Amino acid sequence: MRRLLLGTLILFVAVVLAVPAPAATVLKFSSIHEPAHPSAYTAEFFASRVKQLTKGEVEVQVYHSRQLGDARDNVENVRNGSIAFTSVSISNLSQVLPAMDAWSLPFIFKSDDHYWYVLNDPRAMEFMKQLEPKGIKTITWITSGARNFFTQKPIRTPADMKGMKIRVMASPVMINSMKAMGASGVPVAWGELYTALQTGVVDGAENNHPSLISMKFYEVSKFYTLDEHMRIPDVNIISTKVFDKLSKSQQAAILQAGVEATAYMRGAWKVAETEDLAKLKGLMKEIITVDKRPFMDAVGPLVKEESKKLGAENFINFVLQTGKNF
Repeated sequence: MRRLLLGTLILFVAVVLAVPAPAATVLKFSSIHEPAHPSAYTAEFFASRVKQLTKGEVEVQVYHSRQLGDARDNVENVRNGSIAFTSVSISNLSQVLPAMDAWSLPFIFKSDDHYWYVLNDPRAMEFMKQLEPKGIKTITWITSGARNFFTQKPIRTPADMKGMKIRVMASPVMINSMKAMGASGVPVAWGELYTALQTGVVDGAENNHPSLISMKFYEVSKFYTLDEHMRIPDVNIISTKVFDKLSKSQQAAILQAGVEATAYMRGAWKVAETEDLAKLKGLMKEIITVDKRPFMDAVGPLVKEESKKLGAENFINFVLQTGKNF
């Protein structure tokens, strides 16, 4: 009998060992940035933490440099569930829900500290929950710093912008902001901007220091005006179609990885901003520091009008009120 039991046990163990471990759930993460951009290596960090926290149950594969599409493509592909994740500027979410354009309003943040104070307030993430019925769940915030103008002609005051064509994202608020400053806002896909600057389709654009370096925009623009007109958050988002199919423990792991990714990128971004601005000083004809007040005055009425139009008055009033402490 003992031999029979021992033989049965050995057979059972052999069968168990022969059964392959369940295959990992593989999810795609699409990034529009080059691998050297802080947003791109934050995506890699996020992917590694998801794998660790789920003990290999979920594997996130990161595709850089618009391999799976530009920002607008990524948003739609997240909504339909063909990709799981992307990092995107909230401006690009205005195509899904116009209220998201409130984040693009100019000069609503006094400083980087004010920006993070707002993002860490529960009201900020509550505002983002409006996207969930549209198929998008916000995982975490990813900074993209302050936005500045890079152009062929110098910008020192709003008067210098008269008649200029400035590339912006497909955001009505951004287009109207350029108009208020005297320029024309022209939506151009991120991957097409270098050529648009090179061929004169646009006279300039606006973005942050790391983006100028990673995309080599310093090769096709001469002047960089540090007016810091917008601080539009980037967010890591996941398809609700994908998220809802995951186990509770896997969902918790993804959200935890998101929190850690925010902390990781805040440090990485500070280093990249400092280093990249120093590089740009040797790569562009002139780095221009301006008096922000004339630019703020030019767009002042727009902030009030647009926040009301977008149904975001209460949230923007909260942002503006907290700014008085910074």
